[in-house]
Amino acid sequence: MPVSVKFIIISIFALLLTACSKKATDAVEELPKINIPRFGEENTLEIASWNIRTFPNPNPNISNPGQTVTSVKEIILDLDVDLYAVQEINSAYEFGNLLDSLNAAAGANMYDGRLNEQSSSFKTGIIFKKSVIEVLDSTYLFVNDLYDFASRPPFQLYLRASKNGRTFDFNLIVVHLKAEDGNPQSQVRRRNSIQKLENYIDAQLQQPGSDPDFVIAGDWNDELEDPTSSNVFLPFLEDTLRYKFLTLPFAGSSSEYSYLLGGFNSLIDHILITTSIDTTYLPLTTQVLKLDQYYSLYVSEVSDHRPVAARFGTF
Repeated sequence: MPVSVKFIIISIFALLLTACSKKATDAVEELPKINIPRFGEENTLEIASWNIRTFPNPNPNISNPGQTVTSVKEIILDLDVDLYAVQEINSAYEFGNLLDSLNAAAGANMYDGRLNEQSSSFKTGIIFKKSVIEVLDSTYLFVNDLYDFASRPPFQLYLRASKNGRTFDFNLIVVHLKAEDGNPQSQVRRRNSIQKLENYIDAQLQQPGSDPDFVIAGDWNDELEDPTSSNVFLPFLEDTLRYKFLTLPFAGSSSEYSYLLGGFNSLIDHILITTSIDTTYLPLTTQVLKLDQYYSLYVSEVSDHRPVAARFGTF
């Protein structure tokens, strides 16, 4: 075969291969992708509270809960947050699958988690980076007082965060309080549970040698800006010497809300800290993470709650 003809045949074949590869690449690029801006930073500790609605089945029309696991995994990897306080974990098995998929995607054994075994089917828990967070101790609060806490006793963990050669020990309490905003009895139960939490933390702060650093994060199922007559948060809001809601600046905002469904857009997910943290480890940023604005299938595949997150200038 003449060299010129052979060259032409080879060139045509190469063009065909390139075209096929281009089509295959284009097909992959056209698939929906989650691309969430990173919240984590190298010199801060990041803590987020996230109600992952009835994980892994946020929508009864979803027949494949594995898609929710995949979506949550991608969001966690994109956000790059050190520690999540999570609520509404309905399957311990799928929670384990989530941790496995995170570690497989990260290429290392980076993530771990704990679940509140005293909770009802709506379990609370944590997901954390093992290189940053160490669990020193854990306990369950008010396990004999489940009515006010809706069968979800607060999950307290004593944690050590380490970065850049520095450490920060603190108490984390994960909460998921009684729902139903329009039910007066539910409001009474939330008020009672918050008063009990405040009494408990006050008692801990008075213990000689106790660690004064507390972070209380979760789905509180109520708004901070309610009038005094109906505001369930008064025990914490009125004690400004010891407590600070990092989400308070967003109270009443028409755009900074965490609950997304039913026309009742509201900020009901909160992070509360003791002021010892505020004065020593200044929170640099608190945000409502509007994941639904970056991923159109967020509500149907992931949750009806946006996470709220804070960075602490610990490191």
